[in-house]
Amino acid sequence: MTVDETQIRERLREVDDPVLGEDIVSLNLVDDILIKDGTAKIAVAFNAPYSTDEKTMADRIREEIEELGLEPDVRISLSWEDPDSPLPKVRNVVPIASGKGGVGKTTVATNLANALAETGARVGLLDADIYGPNVPPMMGIEAKPGLTEDNLIIPPEADGIKIMSMAFLADDDTDPAMLRGPMVDKLLSELIEETQWGELDYLLVDLPPGTGDEQLTLLQSVPVTGAVVVTTPEDIALSDVRKGIRMFHDRGTPVLGIVENMSSFTCPNSGDVYDIFGSGGGQKVADEYDLPLLAEIPIDPEIRSGGDSDKPVTVLQGLAAADHFYDLRDAVANRIGAVNRAIKGELPADAPNSPLVFSPEHQEQITQQADEAAGDDDSLI
Repeated sequence: MTVDETQIRERLREVDDPVLGEDIVSLNLVDDILIKDGTAKIAVAFNAPYSTDEKTMADRIREEIEELGLEPDVRISLSWEDPDSPLPKVRNVVPIASGKGGVGKTTVATNLANALAETGARVGLLDADIYGPNVPPMMGIEAKPGLTEDNLIIPPEADGIKIMSMAFLADDDTDPAMLRGPMVDKLLSELIEETQWGELDYLLVDLPPGTGDEQLTLLQSVPVTGAVVVTTPEDIALSDVRKGIRMFHDRGTPVLGIVENMSSFTCPNSGDVYDIFGSGGGQKVADEYDLPLLAEIPIDPEIRSGGDSDKPVTVLQGLAAADHFYDLRDAVANRIGAVNRAIKGELPADAPNSPLVFSPEHQEQITQQADEAAGDDDSLI
């Protein structure tokens, strides 16, 4: 029996997107089908490299094609390049943000970058904290950037990750950067646009805490796939997190989810668990805004010692603490994939399973919650 493209498309309607709740054909994710010499080449619009959800869907596609008696050849259709972006060959820009300082945002960013790179993904890490850049020492890198003939900055690499930071450009890393707002905007724009990032699957941006110049400059400068927001469980941290979520929402930037850091401490001697900073705060704010809780990362001496020894725990092999960041990696990559597939499938933002922005029916409720929690302080946004 001869199988044609129409039959294959109908068969692929059996492959459902695990997040968006529709099949991949209805979501317009099957870009091309070519049948030749007993092989069906299927081009799909996946754009979160090494996402476990997208790997599972690819396996389901292969199963359906094999049941039709053909050899499956599943490929990614998107050879990514956006000529309108200042980062034309970067697939996904993902800021790691927090409402307040001291919640472990840079620890999350560096470990997440390494965990993504371990899958084979091409990863960059931009330290966007102009006043207090901490990424280079936590990554154990002392190299200086180079320059191309066109005066683009060549970022140094650590464990295969391209890294750029204000720390590389400062004359003395013990002196604070004495800069005003317009100078910060200009410098951060240069770090973003004048760095030769090349082809990247993920560019993580370690933002400073708050909702100030650096955050707004990033959102105005480049297309952002979605943000990861880091908090600790206590109420004062949650209050600031709500401001950050509202900032991303007001600018139409999806929030991929919440990471609760320092969620608990397990005594190594007794095994007793202590909620030093309280419990359930990350889940609480995630529920308020219909967001997933991506990870609960405990207080663990291995994580702290990794940062102090210039090696994130995901680089130090065999440590149990690294598993939390591998789980976070999978959750973030899957969420990025869902955002990109929703855009490709033109899923409305108010659709039941849309991961894009808050749906209109939640807008008033969310704004009211943020106002009550943050005192409606729009000056910070």
